[in-house]
Order: sequence, then structure tokens, then C-alpha cells
Amino acid sequence: MNRRLLPFQGWRLTLFQAVMFAVFILFSLRMYDLQIASYQTYEAAADENRLSRLPIPADRGVIFDRNGIPLARNVPAFNVTIIPALLPGDRTATLQIFNRLSALVNVPPTADIAAASAQTTGQKIRSIEELVLEGEGIAPFREVTIARDVDFHVALQIREERQSLPGVDVQAKPVREYPTGELTAHIVGYMAPIPPEDAEALIKQGYDPAFDRIGVDGIEYYLNNELAGKRGTELREVDVAGATIRQLEQVDPVPGQNVRLTIDVDLQKTAEDALKNQIALLNSTYKKVVSQQGVIVAMNPQNGQILAMVSYPGYDNTKFARNIDVTYYQQVANDPLKPLINNAIRSLYPPGSTWKLITASGALQENVISPNSVLDDPGRLVVENKYAPNDPAASQTFVCWKRDGHGLINMIGAIANSCNVYFYQVGGGNPDVPSVTLRDGGLGIEDLFRYATAYGIGSELGVELPAENRGRMPDRTWKRVLYGENWSTGDTYNAALGQGYVNVTPLQLVSMAATVANGGTLYQPTIIDSFLDPEGKVIQPFTPHVLRNVNLSNMTGTLRLLLVEDMIMKGPNSLDCICESDSPYYNGVRCNPSTYRNTVDLSVNQDGSDIREYEVYIPQNYTFNAGMCTDLRFNDKYRPAFVSQQNIDIVRQGMRAAVTVGTATKANLPYVDVAGKTGTAQYCDNIANGLGLCKFGSWPAHAWFVAFAPYENPEIVVAGFIYNGTEGSLWALPMVREVLEAYYRLKNQRAGIAPPPAAAAIAAPATPVPTNTPTGG
Repeated sequence: MNRRLLPFQGWRLTLFQAVMFAVFILFSLRMYDLQIASYQTYEAAADENRLSRLPIPADRGVIFDRNGIPLARNVPAFNVTIIPALLPGDRTATLQIFNRLSALVNVPPTADIAAASAQTTGQKIRSIEELVLEGEGIAPFREVTIARDVDFHVALQIREERQSLPGVDVQAKPVREYPTGELTAHIVGYMAPIPPEDAEALIKQGYDPAFDRIGVDGIEYYLNNELAGKRGTELREVDVAGATIRQLEQVDPVPGQNVRLTIDVDLQKTAEDALKNQIALLNSTYKKVVSQQGVIVAMNPQNGQILAMVSYPGYDNTKFARNIDVTYYQQVANDPLKPLINNAIRSLYPPGSTWKLITASGALQENVISPNSVLDDPGRLVVENKYAPNDPAASQTFVCWKRDGHGLINMIGAIANSCNVYFYQVGGGNPDVPSVTLRDGGLGIEDLFRYATAYGIGSELGVELPAENRGRMPDRTWKRVLYGENWSTGDTYNAALGQGYVNVTPLQLVSMAATVANGGTLYQPTIIDSFLDPEGKVIQPFTPHVLRNVNLSNMTGTLRLLLVEDMIMKGPNSLDCICESDSPYYNGVRCNPSTYRNTVDLSVNQDGSDIREYEVYIPQNYTFNAGMCTDLRFNDKYRPAFVSQQNIDIVRQGMRAAVTVGTATKANLPYVDVAGKTGTAQYCDNIANGLGLCKFGSWPAHAWFVAFAPYENPEIVVAGFIYNGTEGSLWALPMVREVLEAYYRLKNQRAGIAPPPAAAAIAAPATPVPTNTPTGG
């Protein structure tokens, strides 16, 4: 007979056991996941709800000029905050608080009033009510900022009324202040919120885009990490509403380093005034707007310290100190004169006759001509077309600024009087002059390239400011690649006078002149004197850095060559090629600038008889991203150029003679020996071409003048430039002289010495000067 199964016997029991076992396995796996496999994930999620890490801002370093005058400092800004959870429960009482705050901080109290205001003004402003409701939904006990940087008296009023404004507080937050404003804006720069495109990279460095501001120009940008310090943190345990239960941890912030610059604000002010006044005088003399741009740079030639750097027009960085003034920013950003650009380091201009210092150095060193040999300057040089030697119409005529010429003239006289025809011949040769007097072909573009490169042309010189323009010294390959044309003798003639394809930044020009002035050492131009601790004690003193030894006789230590020279000679194995991340030869393991060494053969015939070890100096915070490494420039036969002390002295004598008897006599001061070189550089850029000024034989011209003093042991070198300034000796020279006079006046005042006698003022030309004068003085 069949026996009746009990409920938990047979297959039912087996099924129940299987289900229970499966549930046990499922819960075990889930417990394993929660407790072991994903433990850290869930712990982090729980901590995120339980813990709140708040940033503690670090004091940003203060920026001083060389005499301790603050250029950028921290001042308190007062922000008004509300903790939503502490507001009254009664809506009427809450609205009364909103209305009172609205009257004080000029923020709409409610969404309806904000909407009505937007219809009237066209500007959408979030109301206090909207800001508080948003904060309440996220963390009721977290402060919500409803107004930033309110007036001090408003902040004081709110603090006095805190008893009747529950939940409301005023917090002081540090913001940047720029006491010298536009005077030093291009040097100091300004700060701004972290842009979205940089957020990810900066978060990895410890920045918080929600709180932090970073430098975006000037030294604020270049030394952002050093100035910013390290932000601290406070770790709190909070409840679900965001209320603090207890403090768990606090990491104190590390203040940023203070920095003392090499800039002399008093000299900077003189340079700015001199530049502005000279441009105004130029425009009034011509009775029209001739120029609106110019640059003055003053440097200590013995160490590369920049004493003044003015780029006009400039901008007012006080507009960006607390918040970005959008209207003003759009105004300067769209200005065709580009006031946000520091033309001293970012813009390229033809240097004109100031370039003759380089041509003279090369010609003397390469024995192109003896310094005492004379060449004839009849006022013009006619170069026949080699493809049509019998066709006078096909020939090309190069003229001197002095129409009747200088006659027979030697090297010192040619520098002093800025003789174009002499330097045409020295630079590109003259078949009518015997080779015993003038080397066939003159200096030539290859050697001119070598000497210009040795003086820093075509290199980033490493000034501690962003976006320095290195430019490019032209050569045969450059023209063939860029224009699809061969290099001509006329190109060499133009290049010998700093015309044609030759362009430099004002910083490169003043550095070149400083190298001549000091006897042959190219220093890194610097605006950093030292780093200071919060008490003002020097923690990192200034050390001059040699970029290039141009004169081997006054060299100490290991020979230094420029990065571009190393790249040309060593190609794939050069420092630049192995360090540029987008170079096909990039090798991060080998990229170590501090230990990089290589060798160069300095023998004339490169026969191995003079092998020298050299190094390449890389400035602080330099990034290998210039795209300089290219196979087209590799040349293992390249020979770096050097200039002897004897030949540098001859160039210096020519500069001194320019001031005593030549084109720069108006720079002659009674109390100090000055040496200088004038320059008038014809140009045709997009602006001039658009205005129809680029007419053959009557091109517009920039004005240049560079000078140093004292002649015997130089302390200061100054370069002045006026865009479209017509003539260097008339318009650039006076403002350079004014800076030199101010330098000695300030020096004597600070030493308690009576000021030197004032030199006779330079009167403006009575009538406008013709703009079709060929390049010269």
C-alpha cells in the first residue's frame, strides 16, 4: 500500500535544501563582495557621506620690486554667507533677512524679483533665495556664499546686525592686489579661475577648480607653484545634513614663497613716461597718429638682471585682481594694438642698423676685412644681376641713408656713422674691391647666421615670463622651405643691415648689446632677484646664469653653448631632440639637462685639434615644447662662432664713437661716458600694408636706439623702440637717454649724493622727418 509523504520528505526536502544552499551561497558571495572584494569602494562611499574635507587656503607669496616696493600682495575680501539650516523656520522671518541682505549687497532677495530685474537690465542674477535653496538641498549646514568682495563698511554693518540675522556671517578671504597696476602689469600678470581645459591636469597637482585661482600671465603665471604654496585641509565628520560632529584631522597650509624681482619701479615709471611722452611728441609733430606702440628694456649687462621693461600700450591688471572684469577684458582682448601682449618678449621687429654690431663682430672675427682698412661709400652700391650682367636695368641698387655717402671709411667709422654701403660690402661682398682688402663674398649668410645665433638671436633666452618668442634667424634652407626661393646676394645685403627677413624681439636686441658691453658673455635675462621667507629673509639668493660664452678668453668653467646650437650639431642626440615630447627622437630616460654634456671641435678646419666639452643651461621652469627639433636643421659640420676680446673692443669703440662724433651725439652725457647704436628699420607688416604704406623706395620705418654706460665698466644697457618711429636718432634716442639719466639720478639719491648735472634737453624736430630715409641712424 502507498504511504503518504510527509511535507519535508523526499524530493520536497531535497528541493528545500537546494534552495537554502543556493541562498546561502548567494549571501556568502554578496558578503564576500561587500566585506572583501569591494570593501574599499563601499568604505569610500560611506566615508564620502560621513566625512567632509575642506580646503584651508595658503597665503600666496608677495611680489616685491628690487627695493622692497610691493607689486602684488594679499588683502582681505569680505564674502557674505548663509547657513541654510540656521535660518528661521518662519518664511516671513526668512524673507525679512533676505530683503535686508539684498539692500546691503545689491543681490535680488527672491527669484521673482531677480526675474523682473533680468527683464529690465538684460542681466540674469541668481537671487539669495535660489542660492540658499540650492545649498539647502545639498548640505543644509554648509555655508552658501551669496555675495563676494563686498565693501568693508557693508561687511561691518552685517556683522553689527548678526543678532537679527541668524545664519548670516561675513568671512574674510585673501585676494590679490596690484598696487602698481598698469605700470608693471606685463611683468606681474594677474590671476584668474582655473579654466576647464586645464582643470584635469591641475587637479592632479592638488588644485581645486572650485576654490583655487591661478596665475595666467607674467610672473604670477611663471612662478605660480612657488607663489601658491600648498593648500591645507580640515577633515570633519558630519551628519546627513552636513552638520559637523567632530574634527578628525587638520593639515596646516604651507605659505607660498615671496619673491623679489630685479625691476626698479622708479626706473620703470621713468621709462614708461619717457616712452609715452615721446610717442605723443612724435604724433603731435606730424599732426597725425604715427605710432601707438613702443618698448623700453633696461638691463644690467654684468648679470642679466632686467631693471625696467615697458611695453606700450599696456593693460590694468587691477581690473582682474579680485574678479575678472569681463567688459574690460573684452575691450583689451579685442583692441587691435593688443595691449595684453608684452611686445618686449613676444613681438618680432626688424632691428635695422643696431644689427650692424653683429655683422661687425663676424666680419672682424672671420677676417673679412681689417678694422683699419677703408671701403668707399659713394652713397650707393649697384649689384648686377648675375643672370643678366649686361643689363643695367636688371641690376639692384642699395643706397646709404646719407645720400652723398661717407667716402672712405673704416670699421669704427662705419659703426659710428651707421654707414650702410660699408656694411653692404662687408656683409655680402663687392667684386670691385680686391680680395686682399675684402674677402670675396663678404661675411656671407652662413657666417652671419653663426654669429647672430651666438648672440642669442633665434633662441628663447629664458626670461621668467610666459610665451617668449624665439623667432628664427633666416638662412638659405629657411627661405627655400618657407618661400620656395633661393637665397640671393640682395638677401645677404639686407640681412647684414638687420633688414629683409631678419627679425628680433626687443629683449634679444638688448641682450645682444649687453653681451657686447660686458665683453662677450650672454647672460640669461632675468626678472627674479631672490626668494624670501615670510619674515623677508633670503632663502634663495640671485645667481647669474651664463647662456653662452661668446668670448672664450673671459670664460670660467665649462663652455656653454645654446640649445639651438646643440640641436644643429648633435641632431637626434641633442638635448632638445631627446627632451621634446613630440620629437621623433624623444627619450624621457636620457632627458636630463643638469647632467647633459657633449663635445665640440673648435678648430678652424675641424681636424680634432681643439675638442671642448660643453653644457647647455636650461632656465627654471623651461618646457621643451618649442618644436625646434627638425631634421632640416641638423648639420654635424656646424661650427659655433666666438668673438675675441680684441674684436669686441673694436665694436665697442665704434659704439662710443657713435655717441661722441657719429649718429648718436645727442646721447652724450657730461657726467658719464655713453656708447650706443642707432637704428632705423624699414618694414612692411600687415598693418603697414593694409594702410598702403609699403611703397617701393618709401617704406615706413621703426625707430631703435640701444646704449650702455659707463663705457669703461658698464652698469646699464637700455634699448628703446618706437613702432613706425621714422628714425632712431630722432625719436628712440631721447627716451633712452632719459632712462640713463634717471638711472644715475636714482643711484645718487639712494647713495645720498648730489644729482648729476642735467644734460641739455633734446628738442623735437621743427618739421616732420621724411619717412623714406633708408635704414641707418
